[in-house]
Amino acid sequence: MKPFDIEHNEKVATGFKIPENYFEQFEAKMMAQLPVEKEVKVISIFHKKQLWMSSIAALVLLAIAIPVYFNMANETKLDASTIENYLAKQHTITNNELINHLTDDDIKELETSLGVTVANTDGIESYLSETQNLDYILNE
Repeated sequence: MKPFDIEHNEKVATGFKIPENYFEQFEAKMMAQLPVEKEVKVISIFHKKQLWMSSIAALVLLAIAIPVYFNMANETKLDASTIENYLAKQHTITNNELINHLTDDDIKELETSLGVTVANTDGIESYLSETQNLDYILNE
């Protein structure tokens, strides 16, 4: 072997030679050697889990919605007499409070339903004059 001094000899040959365009052609040669695989359909492992979770959510929604629907369907409607009895027991309404809540349209509707007109005021006056509780009606 030849004496070798690394400090004085700048060029050292590696002993390996690379063919021309080796790295440019390497990928093409490697892909040509690999067998061609068919495209495989990929199915997510979470697909079944997602299907189960959505079906459970639908069942929970139905379990909540069905009783609510039937409870709402079974509710009874309040008739006018029930409401009147409730209001009579809870709060007594004076005539002044009632008058304050009536509008002009309500008064006209009451006059037409009762048949009260300007020409018919004689009948009302005769009724009031015959009533024994006239003082109570006027002072209330």
